[in-house]
Amino acid sequence: MVILGILFMVVPKAAGRASALYLGLLLVVTGLVEALSGRRQDPEPHRGLLVGGGTLWLVIGLVIMARPVAALGLVSVLFAVLLLGAGLHALWVSTADRYPGWGWDCLFGAAAVIFGSAIVGMWPSVALWLPGSLVGIAVVVRGATMLAAGIEADGQRRSIQSV
Repeated sequence: MVILGILFMVVPKAAGRASALYLGLLLVVTGLVEALSGRRQDPEPHRGLLVGGGTLWLVIGLVIMARPVAALGLVSVLFAVLLLGAGLHALWVSTADRYPGWGWDCLFGAAAVIFGSAIVGMWPSVALWLPGSLVGIAVVVRGATMLAAGIEADGQRRSIQSV
């Protein structure tokens, strides 16, 4: 996966076209999980954050999947809107409710607003390479974490066997 992620970053325009459907699917799944977790029966102080943010992820994912080639130029704008909307929402809910762990949601909100603003400031020059690069970074990170987890699990097996 690390090699595939690096390949995506080397040819981001081609990877962007190929990854539009993949990115849309990831956003849909993320949105469903987040929105459904906010719809659970037990009361949660930050339910609005989960349902609102999840719905935003879901809608943007569906738009990308419906028109993957046409959406490639819009993915950077949609991603900026997603980051700005989710970031502002997280800032608002976390600072208003101050539930346990609210600081982490506030930090996410601030980072999302900064990244979203940067994308808006650089658009349209980022339109063709941003989607492929983002997917490439995600694949590299996922591959590295899988590799690290495998190494850690292998080390744990040895320590258990040596006892």
